[in-house]
Amino acid sequence: MSDDVLKGYPVTQVHRWYTRLANSVLAKKINGKTPLSGQFLKTYVTNRVKDKEYTFATPAYLQNYSKVKDALVFHRRVFLTEEKARLGKKGATRKWAGLIPRLQDGRWDGTSKISLYYQTLVEIGGSLAEVIHIQMSGKPEERDLFTSLRGFQLRSDIEVTGIKKAGLVTVAFKKWLASGYDRYDFNYNEHLTLPNPDYQSNDKDAIKPDLKSFRVYHSNAKRMVDNGLAAPFKVKLSAWSVTSTKVIGSSNINPKKQLR
Repeated sequence: MSDDVLKGYPVTQVHRWYTRLANSVLAKKINGKTPLSGQFLKTYVTNRVKDKEYTFATPAYLQNYSKVKDALVFHRRVFLTEEKARLGKKGATRKWAGLIPRLQDGRWDGTSKISLYYQTLVEIGGSLAEVIHIQMSGKPEERDLFTSLRGFQLRSDIEVTGIKKAGLVTVAFKKWLASGYDRYDFNYNEHLTLPNPDYQSNDKDAIKPDLKSFRVYHSNAKRMVDNGLAAPFKVKLSAWSVTSTKVIGSSNINPKKQLR
């Protein structure tokens, strides 16, 4: 790793560089909102309690991100027992879930209000090709989500009621709240090319002011953690109401559907 620029500097100076990087990102806006990546990195370099939970407002560009919207449609299909739930590590286990099994075993009468929840992984940059695309030509919103969340758990909490008619149950979604959960840390074996907040700086604390950007190895984040200058933390993204009719529109289900 001869190109590991930060490796040659004291960890305290590296910590100050990361702090300046966080502040430089925070100074920018995405659709008028403070980037999540800046908020997360600033929390990381100021946090001293491992796995402490912090709550962040969910920006509209995350709520409207294509992969989030696709995941919510999948959640709907699971709730309506149209598609098997993905459970366990990396969703390797598939199982029927949602409303129809509850109708068939008596946990739901088909009319009264019932509450359900489900969550799945949403990956941003799940392949090398996607990572390269995001870094080279991704929109600011997508780059921000990649450098902050990358992969996170999207959770849906719903309340539904039903009306029985002609052997079917018409399901009405009365409430649908979505939220997100993650753990902010770094894979110490990876690296990213990041902008240098010290570019063209004359400050004596500046690192490589002649470089506009350089490769940052996450082993330097480990140095900070090992020296008590930073700590991984748990992320909670505040809940938002899902209003898309594609997700919350009413639907008929068959209580006698054969589940195999």
